[in-house]
Amino acid sequence: MPLICAIEADSFPDPYPAALMERLQRMYSESFFVAENNSSKLVGYCVASEKEGFAHLISIGVFREHRRKGVAAALVKTLLAWLNERGVDELWLEVNTGNKAAISLYERLGFARVMTIENYYADGSPAVRMKLLMREHVEKPATTR
Repeated sequence: MPLICAIEADSFPDPYPAALMERLQRMYSESFFVAENNSSKLVGYCVASEKEGFAHLISIGVFREHRRKGVAAALVKTLLAWLNERGVDELWLEVNTGNKAAISLYERLGFARVMTIENYYADGSPAVRMKLLMREHVEKPATTR
């Protein structure tokens, strides 16, 4: 958990406190995924809630020195595969409107912008709410000729 909290602190200006991260890990242990580098060092995590066909990506973080290397995309794809197995219909998330890299990643993964929520974060900054319809995400099998 100390490394998860370090990733959280490195990822957000107002990180979740350790007690909350520990509670999220306990409550959502099946949907709490971690990423390691080639040296088996923890470099990222994500956690989501899931209930009755809907899921919410609560938090995702990657150490700065490991960003733009596909870690976050791999975490989200792992989460999507897990959610797909559970028959989830929709995945929702919120992201700071200033986090253009994350918004771009989510859009590449098939998420659509739904709305802007003013004053979402503790510092008063807004968030973009995004959703992914899982039936549109399911990868189609390759065709052969």
